[in-house]
Amino acid sequence: MTIILSKNSLENMKQALLGISILAAISATNVLAISKVSDESSFNAAIDAANLDNSINKIVFEKNAQLSLSHPVIYTGNQDLMLFGNGATIDGENAGSFTLDNELLASTEDGTLIFNTQGNITIQQLSIVNSATRGLVINIPQDAQGDDIQISLDAVDIHGSALYGLHIDDNADKFDDGEIGSAIGIELNISDSSFKDNGIGAIDFDGIRVDERGQGDIHATIINTHIDGNGGDGLELDEAGRGSVDAKLQHVTFNDNGFYNEDDLDDGFDIDERGAGDIEVSLFKVLVNRNKDEGLDFDEAGSGDVKIKLQRVIVMGTVDEGIKIDEHGEGNIETIFSNVMVMDGGDDGIQVTEQGNGHIESELQKVSAINNNKSGVKIEQWFEKDEKLSVEKGGALHLNKLALTGNGSELQLHNVNVE
Repeated sequence: MTIILSKNSLENMKQALLGISILAAISATNVLAISKVSDESSFNAAIDAANLDNSINKIVFEKNAQLSLSHPVIYTGNQDLMLFGNGATIDGENAGSFTLDNELLASTEDGTLIFNTQGNITIQQLSIVNSATRGLVINIPQDAQGDDIQISLDAVDIHGSALYGLHIDDNADKFDDGEIGSAIGIELNISDSSFKDNGIGAIDFDGIRVDERGQGDIHATIINTHIDGNGGDGLELDEAGRGSVDAKLQHVTFNDNGFYNEDDLDDGFDIDERGAGDIEVSLFKVLVNRNKDEGLDFDEAGSGDVKIKLQRVIVMGTVDEGIKIDEHGEGNIETIFSNVMVMDGGDDGIQVTEQGNGHIESELQKVSAINNNKSGVKIEQWFEKDEKLSVEKGGALHLNKLALTGNGSELQLHNVNVE
């Protein structure tokens, strides 16, 4: 399926996101009247009340309130809940802790603000800063069934977390291994927000991390948002089990991510999909600069297709590949790049690899690959890696204004025909 972006798509997406929040607010007819949140005590009181009374589905903060927490705040209710921050800031420097094992891997169940629920969560105009562990955590119960959980963040700022900035966790394994999770999927909507300087206290913690296991998909829509300076990946969508990943991003930055672990650097935007399921990504006006491993790294393993559309995307200054797309197993790759520039990468500028029973269909329109250490563009289709004789029908590469300059080699193809 090809994704078509109209000139008004950004505004339409933003209005849709805001519309969801507004409709949710209007539908909240059974809201218990409680005092506005102004400090830790009143915040805990509001959450405790919501945990006990499912008619409470809205919590409102005093304008520009400053809260310093001494313990994590934990929501355990079943109902949908909306937090209207009104510019409030929650400081989690003294809330929660984590431990390191002999390999310096962190383990914790703490976070500054934790939701243990399958109820929909809406948060607006709220900052979570200096978290001693994770900033914002949504834990999906393993026995959750029914509709996908909807998580909507508008004008939310999460920065300075020692571990994840935002962690949405549908994985029964505390180290995020395995494929056991709930029967529901995850719908994540983010607008006008920022996730900066998270993952600065331990190895492999991201600005935003979504772990989806069991049945269910990840649907992520992110617009007008900065995801910069995080120690692990800027954004990682990790799906294992029977499910797909669908991501649509517009006007998003991924800059200076992936630096924390010098022995295993991380990416700007990383997708890992394992098992039966597809990856479908649409990026429009996305800037990806100085990330320490790949800029964009999309990996599908198992039975599933990969469909990537990039329009007006710039990737610069990566240590490894600028854009890496890999499908390993039974599945096809379809890419459409338009007005894309990849430059100053430490490896290939653009690398597309299909290994197993599958086919590549790639279109490059007004694409530039400049001063990358290895190939400017490498597109390879293998039934078995390093096979001497191709046994599959060759893939197809359609070119319209491809500029290759100053790369270690310019265009490298295997079993892919230029048409």
